[in-house]
Amino acid sequence: MANPVLDILFDEPDGSTMAYDYGPGAHHAAIESGRFVPGKFGNCVYFPGEGKAEIVGPVIDFSQDFSFTVWAKVEMQAEGPHRTWAVFKFLGKTNFVEIELFTRLEYWQNLAVVQQGSTVKVYVDGVQKGTFIRSGNMTGFAIINNALHNTGGYCSLDGARSYTEALTPDDINNNIQHTLEPVEFHINNINFQSLGVIVEHLDSILEMPDRKDPLTVDWEDYHGEVVDLMKPVFGPREIELRCWMKAATQDELVSKWLQLRQIFESAGTQRLQIDAGAKPLLFDVYHRERLQPSNKWRNSGPYFIRFTLKLREPEPVKRVLKVSGSSVSITLTSRKLLSISWGDGQKTMNVYGNGVNVSHNYAGGGDKYVVISGNIEDITGFSTDAVIVWTKI
Repeated sequence: MANPVLDILFDEPDGSTMAYDYGPGAHHAAIESGRFVPGKFGNCVYFPGEGKAEIVGPVIDFSQDFSFTVWAKVEMQAEGPHRTWAVFKFLGKTNFVEIELFTRLEYWQNLAVVQQGSTVKVYVDGVQKGTFIRSGNMTGFAIINNALHNTGGYCSLDGARSYTEALTPDDINNNIQHTLEPVEFHINNINFQSLGVIVEHLDSILEMPDRKDPLTVDWEDYHGEVVDLMKPVFGPREIELRCWMKAATQDELVSKWLQLRQIFESAGTQRLQIDAGAKPLLFDVYHRERLQPSNKWRNSGPYFIRFTLKLREPEPVKRVLKVSGSSVSITLTSRKLLSISWGDGQKTMNVYGNGVNVSHNYAGGGDKYVVISGNIEDITGFSTDAVIVWTKI
């Protein structure tokens, strides 16, 4: 299945007026009269009977194959709704096609529209609800219901995606399952699964690191002590991943283990990425102790190794950006030194000053994640042509 050309998570903090598109076209949606509230995955956008998420410029070519998926849920009112349809509009005032979805959408459900050639199909939670043959190019489509308030929907949307190909039922179901069970681990862009590594338990990825000892004054003739808590600073983050590795042969097991060990024997920090939801969690880490396997050799496969990755993130406070193109530009103002890890193994140190501009070019394609680490709270001016994934984490 191809990557989406439109990928809007709607996972913005409440008060935002823009929903970022994580796809390659950066078709960000302007939010009008909507709010960001807890949703299916992180936040979602909620419309209270009015408003819209508007994208400037065409995203879907209705003359070609395409697919569109979104998670949706309505807010039930006293008068309903009780029925829901997908409506497809064609040229002409009364030229449209309706397909009933046989759901009230009173809980989160995945909706998908797929066009392949002249055939259009509609799915709810991966189950086909209807199909028709189009005689021309549609001008748009909508999801409507029979609520009696005659306004825009009282509804929530999450995870909207568009593709330039016709997804199969298996693609749709795999996409739903991947969204519901999205935890994947990567080290330097290598998927743990390719190494036969399974993570059975992880600690401390979201814990607050230990505070560094603050300035303390202990007056001998006063009770207690005086502690400066105006500017808390933190030590490194400690992360533990309890893992096991599986292989069909002893040779394969040794080869995979040596490949994993070589990663953590390399100079500098290594990029740990955890895809545990809509937005990845990133940690630039090193292995602080001996990497020691617990293994019982046996005469026949499969073969296993158990081990614990004891990782240390020296710069735990950071801002994360996503770059879909071949370059990125950042302008910032900070009186404290910052480090920028560009996501391709390159790093820029000691970035500070007033209106400082730094940029970076990439040799390969695909998405890259930029990590700015240091005293993020001391950044007083910031702009970039990348998408801000995490303002501070």
